[in-house]
Amino acid sequence: MSKHYDKIIKEILKDVVDTLVAKVIGLRIVKSTAIETKLQITNEREADYILLVELEDGTISLLHIEFQSTNYSKMVFRELRYWLYLMETHGIEPMQYVFYIGNDPLTMRDSLSTKTTTHKYSLIDMRDVDCKKFLYSDTPEEVILSILCNYQKKGVKIFIREILDRLRELVPEETLRGKYIRQVEVLSQLRDLQGKVCEEAEAMALVYDLERDVRFRQGRQRGMLEGEKKGLLEGERKGLLEGIELGLELKFGSAGVSLMSMVRVIDTIDKLDDFKNHIRKAASVDELKEFLTITS
Repeated sequence: MSKHYDKIIKEILKDVVDTLVAKVIGLRIVKSTAIETKLQITNEREADYILLVELEDGTISLLHIEFQSTNYSKMVFRELRYWLYLMETHGIEPMQYVFYIGNDPLTMRDSLSTKTTTHKYSLIDMRDVDCKKFLYSDTPEEVILSILCNYQKKGVKIFIREILDRLRELVPEETLRGKYIRQVEVLSQLRDLQGKVCEEAEAMALVYDLERDVRFRQGRQRGMLEGEKKGLLEGERKGLLEGIELGLELKFGSAGVSLMSMVRVIDTIDKLDDFKNHIRKAASVDELKEFLTITS
């Protein structure tokens, strides 16, 4: 996947790593501490997740987790490099897990054996994981994971509706629910299901529309009225900026509002309007930041 898309996926999955460890791997972690993921190997690489963990039996270990959406033929060599670096740096043998979240049949090797060296890591195909492990969770971050799992007995339409119904039950607040639905849409691309997810979300009237927000319309109207005194374009721009700031806050909180310094330098109404529309589609702040960087 592209680096941009990879960052979005990583951002979405960061809140469910503990769940994957418990429900899929079966490890019971008492305590965990994140460790720097940039590894100074020949060419600097960044691992997805490295945790120093204490297990139920008191064992201290390193947990190294990667998400992979394509069949990378040299994955076993990459994992071996990670293993060597982590073992040498921390003096603790890492447990390595790669979650395959791609749609093509899994063909990667999970082991290496030569006359002098052997190495093995755990390779998990998320399509083999029963969607029920996550679908009926009371945590929306877990529910969205089910889109990556095995749903064959349900049928696509019923399965997607179940996910969206669960999100509607768990997240009654429309703007926050919209955030999770966008995340499902992003993950559904890995299963070639984005079109069906969008179709069902629209049919169920679950998608948050910034244009319908009363405060957005009020902000834009104030700007338009002010425009009659200071010039139409200036007033419209102010209304758009107020609406955009509100939309960022509603959907992404303070992290979204922090982008306003970049938004305010946009010099045309059309570009501001494009960005406002992009807020509705975006699944993460990083995605919006990249959009702003390209726009400016």
